Amino acid sequence: MRRLLMSAAMLGVLLAAGGGCAPPSGPKEIRVTANEKGFEPATLTVEKGRPAILIITRTSDATCATEAIFTETGRRYELPLNEEVRIDVPTDAATTLHYACGMNMYKGEIVVK
Repeated sequence: MRRLLMSAAMLGVLLAAGGGCAPPSGPKEIRVTANEKGFEPATLTVEKGRPAILIITRTSDATCATEAIFTETGRRYELPLNEEVRIDVPTDAATTLHYACGMNMYKGEIVVK
């Protein structure tokens, strides 16, 4: 009986520590295309506290969206044609992050909630 209780206690410790659970799947990847229509999709939603990576791919030369400038951080990302650009999205607080092309014609936003 004592051995059974100890085994049950050890199982509880392992489960509480995450043992026996599937490993986390990693950050959520959200994809956006920059083309002649702008950023598609223009609005994205991510979960607060869950790591996220924005992946922008420019697929057209017929656009001014050759870069993405984030309003809140001032960070600028060049968007080379047909290349994925990976951007870490801060998800530690509920907020809306805005970005736009260099001419501020095409805009996108990431809602963290």
